[in-house]
Formats: sequence, C-alpha cells, structure tokens
Amino acid sequence: MHSQKTFKNGLTVLSEEMAHVRSVSFGILVKSGSRFETPGLEGISHFLEHMLFKGNEQLSAFQIAEGFDMLGASIDAFTAKEYTCFYVKMVDDKLPEVMKLLSEMLLKPDFLDKEIIREKGVVLEEIKMYLDTPDEFTFDAFLKGIYGGHSLGKPILGFENTVNSFDQKNTTAYYHKFFAPQNTIMAASGNIKQDEFYALVEKYFCGWQKGGFLPELEPPGFVFEAENIERKLEQVHICLGTEGLAFKHEDRYKLLVMNEILGGSMSSHLFQEVREKRGLCYAISSLTESHTDSGVFFVYAATDKEKLPELIKVISAELDKIKLNITDKELERVKQQVKSGYILSLESSVNRMSRLLKQEYYNDKFLDLDGIMEEIEKVKKEDLMGFAEKLFVKQRMKLLTVGPS
Repeated sequence: MHSQKTFKNGLTVLSEEMAHVRSVSFGILVKSGSRFETPGLEGISHFLEHMLFKGNEQLSAFQIAEGFDMLGASIDAFTAKEYTCFYVKMVDDKLPEVMKLLSEMLLKPDFLDKEIIREKGVVLEEIKMYLDTPDEFTFDAFLKGIYGGHSLGKPILGFENTVNSFDQKNTTAYYHKFFAPQNTIMAASGNIKQDEFYALVEKYFCGWQKGGFLPELEPPGFVFEAENIERKLEQVHICLGTEGLAFKHEDRYKLLVMNEILGGSMSSHLFQEVREKRGLCYAISSLTESHTDSGVFFVYAATDKEKLPELIKVISAELDKIKLNITDKELERVKQQVKSGYILSLESSVNRMSRLLKQEYYNDKFLDLDGIMEEIEKVKKEDLMGFAEKLFVKQRMKLLTVGPS
C-alpha cells in the first residue's frame, strides 16, 4: 500500500510499505535537468549533482562518503533530461541516520572554490570518456539531430567550454533557483512505518525554505534529415528512429510491447533477422526515450562499413513488416516477457521507490500490479500493427551514421 503527503513548504512525499523485506530505499527527485538549462550553462545540472557530494566547511566530501559507508548504506545519483535524482538503499533501522546525513549534504552545500576546480576536472574526464565510447556518442548525436536544436537534444554532461565556465557564483545561483521543496519529490519503499517516515521528513526536510521558481516546458520540434558523422572507428554505428511518445501517452503500453517484439530480446525480430540469420552485426536493439511532452524511438546497431547498406535495408524492412505481421503466439510470448519483467522488478525496493517518484513527477495515475497487468493484456495485435503504421512513416524517419565513410 502506498500513501502520499504534501508538507507546508510544498514538499511532496510518497511511501510504500514492503513488510517482507529488511531494506529501505529512499529517493529524492529534483526538477533540475539538462532540458531546463539556458545557453552557456549546459551541463550545470549534472555538475551540481556532483558538487552536492562535496560538503561544506563542517562536513567534508570524505566525511559524507565515510558516513554512508559506516551506516552500511549505498548512495548513488544521476542527472536526466528533466530531473536529478539522489537515492540511498539501507537496512531499515538506519533510515533516521541516513535521512539526517542526506539532509546535511543536500540542504547545506558551500560550493567551495577548491572543490569546484577539482570537480570540473572530473567532469571533463567524464565527457572525454563518453566521446571515446562510440555507442554513447552515437546516441547523443542522434538525439541532438532529431530534436533540432531543442534543449532535450543537448548532452547532459554539457560541453568542455561550459563546464570550464562553472564557478561558485553560477553554481550557487542555479542551486537556489532549482533546489527548492516545491520542485522536489521524495519517496521511500521498503520495511517502513509510514507515519514514522513522514515524521523523519518533517524533522530533517521541512525547515527547507520554499523557493519561487517552477521550470516551464517548451515542446520540441523534430528534424528527420539523414546525417553522417565521420570518425576513425572500426565499425559504423547507426541510429534509425522517429518521434516517440510522452511518458503518460495513452498508447505507451502499445509502444512497450512493440519495442519488445522489435528489439527487446534475443527472440525479437531485429535480433533474429539481422544477427542470427544474416550475421550483419553483434549488437542490435530498439530503444525508447520518454519525457513529459515528447519522446523518441530508435534502433541502434553497429557493423562493418561494407555491410552498412544491407543492414539499413534489413532494419527498414523489419519496421515495415511489423505493420503487417504479428502472430498471436508471438504477442502472447512478448506479453508474458513484459509482465514477468514488471513482476520481478517490483520485488526491489529501489524499483518501487523509483516508480513512485516517476509517477508523481509525470502526474501519472498510480496503478498497482494488477492494473499494470490489465493494461498490458489489453494490447491486441491489430492495435499494434495500426500503431506501427502511424509511427514508422518513411518521411519521418531519421538516419544517423557515425564512423568511417
């Protein structure tokens, strides 16, 4: 059973009891992501995520790291296009101490100059690492191209010149602009007592002063022109895709099932036809990315440049085939895969916590496990083929190739 409470400072908090486990997962989602960054500040949301682990004059970065380790807690964080998330998994009796330490870390940063200088070096190395990873570079280049200059297409890590421009002044200003209780959602799942958990939130986070800024969304446009980026690589990496769906779109379960049929497993159309039957590549998959008001769908693969024309032809043919050819047996198999994936994922307190955060962020209807199973079961093959017909329109497909010409 899950519950929700909104505190006087605007902080929204959710919880879900899992009495059969000894773990608790606690997450904090802040509406601060690369989508909301203005020109010249690209990457600052991600940089701020790093800097919040660096402490203040009273609590050093090492003391933060050591503190979580001494509690036997595992902490992590990530920055996405529309939000930044910090989360901790721990044994249930450590929740009060974890929340105290996390509040000191997130609500009282100093952004010391020496830490900013050091962490800029770390992030610049992270950027280089991604540039040296062909698949990651290809994903980012595809999103940049298809979003046509919109901020959703900007790299979450930012650029070398923008990261170098970060200092105490602009980092502090960005923190105060976005890190406010009304821009924040918290959630805990696991072996908790909900009233006791809300009391801990009141104790450690309700002194957080309400800010005055709420990020606004500007819908993206889409650009479908073919694009080639020449790089010295052993293979050509490709993305072929189109506009997808927003997170809570009414057809999202159709997309979920169709993605599994196309490229979600070893028995998928693309894996069987492209790799197993023709040996055109080692890795191939179909992927989706969904946001508040938009999304993308794309196929990724990599192959020798001599095989590239055939690879593109076969992928395009499979996207056309799914408009006409889905069998009852295949649909039932894929539904079982998808349903099993949901069931297994909900055995994890981290996944349940993450689900609470996302459904609240996207203002989505909360469905229990039976409700999710029912939505998946509703998907019919005629619906999927009609959906594919609308989605895979040749004039609205973007092809990106990265590698030797």
